[in-house]
Amino acid sequence: MESIPDRIYFKDLQSRFVRVNRAHAAWLGLASPEEAVGKTDFDFLTRVQAEASYASEQKIIRTGQPLLDWVELIVKQDGGEIWASITKVPWRDPAGCIIGICGLTRDITATRHTEVKLLEQRNLLRTIIDHLPSRIFVKDAQSRYVINNPAHLRELHVERQEDATGRTTLDFRPGVRGQQAMADDQRVLSGGPPVLSEERSDFGPEGNVHWALTTKMPLHDLHGRISGLVGISHDITERKLMEMELQRRTAEMEADVRMACQVQEVFMPRTYPVFPRDATAEASALRFAHRYVPSASLGGDFLTITQLSDTTCGVLVCDVMGHGVRAGLLTALIRGLVEELDTRAEDPAHVLAEINRGLIPILAQTGQPVFATAFFGVIDTSAGTLVYTNAGHPPPLVLRRSLGTVEPLISANPDPAAGLVEGFTYTRHTCGFHPGDLLLSYTDGLFEACNATGTLFGQERLQTFVARHSSLDGAQLIDRIVKEVAAFTGRQNFEDDICVVAIESTGHCRPTQSKALEI
Repeated sequence: MESIPDRIYFKDLQSRFVRVNRAHAAWLGLASPEEAVGKTDFDFLTRVQAEASYASEQKIIRTGQPLLDWVELIVKQDGGEIWASITKVPWRDPAGCIIGICGLTRDITATRHTEVKLLEQRNLLRTIIDHLPSRIFVKDAQSRYVINNPAHLRELHVERQEDATGRTTLDFRPGVRGQQAMADDQRVLSGGPPVLSEERSDFGPEGNVHWALTTKMPLHDLHGRISGLVGISHDITERKLMEMELQRRTAEMEADVRMACQVQEVFMPRTYPVFPRDATAEASALRFAHRYVPSASLGGDFLTITQLSDTTCGVLVCDVMGHGVRAGLLTALIRGLVEELDTRAEDPAHVLAEINRGLIPILAQTGQPVFATAFFGVIDTSAGTLVYTNAGHPPPLVLRRSLGTVEPLISANPDPAAGLVEGFTYTRHTCGFHPGDLLLSYTDGLFEACNATGTLFGQERLQTFVARHSSLDGAQLIDRIVKEVAAFTGRQNFEDDICVVAIESTGHCRPTQSKALEI
């Protein structure tokens, strides 16, 4: 009685304490058990609490029927509360007459609070499970349903939990899908790897394919043994159909882009003109070479070489902003504008003004600015001149072998790219272009290629490289430049298109008069 932590007490027929153990005296706030003798619950508990205790004790004395494991919230006068498990039995004398009651009160406050928290958590968990659109279920070790949330019951086409409990997937899907589900269950129940977000398909009652994303995890008992499994399944039919449609459209777009790339490459020069027209390639006054290295996507780099007469040649190098189909469409637009020009093609400033005029309306119609950098030059082999206009394009280089120099065609006041300023008047520039000279024009993909540290190849490095290899012909020079850029970047595939053309004046067949103009 003195050692047990439970509170033990004896009361007489008037429910007055006769004897209490130290645990009960301490709870009553007394210094010793003897202080409790002769007092009642009315001295320690609230009146409501004391009246209820008195009534239960008088009933035991009157009937002889014990009160066993009664759980009650006990409130003291000082406001202290505990949850208690109360047992009260009749106290009898040696003759068997009831002379009072004997009671044992056990403090279960911590246990009660734990039970309440567990109940709250269970209710919260059940509320979440029942209202989730995902299909959640629990199976026992024999793969029989134990718990199904409403979403899963609907998927099984039953209304009550009782209609699913004890049944397996095969009872609802006896076909291949059911056998696959049972195989997944056995894999998990046997200790194998869990099923984690794996796609499963099945035919619905309407004959259409339904897709689900399924997860199954083992359920362990208190001893760590697998006692069942927990599963969750998401209906991803709509998403799957959208993915399949997206894949189909993506494949079509990729095919279209590949075709556009092939068409764009076809537009690149396949053969070069000779000057004059009746000269052989070896005896031509101009010798050409070019290289087009496309990036992974459809780009906007292109060049055209136009024979304006027996002694004049027009060259256009252009870079349309961006990549993709839009860039491809804009290159086609610019090509069409250039091809429509007649004798005006001999004026580079006019050519770029026409390109600018063709691009400006796109902003007004689409609300999206588009622009293109372009270099257009006209080489006159008879006069030994290069007349050119540059619309925001990287400055070409002129290799003058007779002087051993490389001259960048830089303007003090650069003109803007085409498509930016409506009605802009472009500037013509003229320089000599004599036998042995070589014109190298290119797009920004050549010198803006960067290495692993983010360092650009740069125009200065390009100019130095050209000067160091000035003895090479145009084709050899371009090939060496592209290899040098690839070595600098450390990769063969470039982030941007590379388009470069070399035109060399040979000094051969320089007639005194030009033949009729042809486009």
